[in-house]
Amino acid sequence: MRSNMAVAFFAATIAFAWTSSYAQSSERTCGTALSDMMHAQRGITLTSAPDQPVCLESRDLLYGGNATGPSTREDAVLVQSGGHPCQFTMEWDSPVTEVRFTRSALKAGPSGVTHPVWQATAYDVYGRQVATTGESEIRSYTDVPARSFTLDASNIKRVVFWGDDRGFDGFCNVVLDSIDFVR
Repeated sequence: MRSNMAVAFFAATIAFAWTSSYAQSSERTCGTALSDMMHAQRGITLTSAPDQPVCLESRDLLYGGNATGPSTREDAVLVQSGGHPCQFTMEWDSPVTEVRFTRSALKAGPSGVTHPVWQATAYDVYGRQVATTGESEIRSYTDVPARSFTLDASNIKRVVFWGDDRGFDGFCNVVLDSIDFVR
């Protein structure tokens, strides 16, 4: 059963992880170190191909602070680099009933802003697809506001984030400001 208390508890946990010293330092946290941190703090295992690392880093490090805008409570964003297409997976220790996340606000520079086509797909404990959401490629000459998404289904065990920058966009996959979930 969902409750506001559960949402508040997990939101507080996530806020701590995103604004932790890992993201506040001049270094970014990637790969196994990031997965270990997420697992210890939230029971999430993060996996991606070695040549397509997922990193938690200060938004000030992305294109000199000129790529993403403050859109939620977070000072850091989760980004993936590498070739195209790319994907990463978040798997929970125990099933959740809802996964909410925010695509970062995007700042337009002199030549505009782009963001890749992407899709998030939730799978249940039996490996069946139970929910999906995503966006088409974004190309804009003005700033693009943040946008929130929800995957809502019983027994969500993992979510696969797939993106394709088609060799053009600045990021390989969706740039995430926050992730909340409800058990």
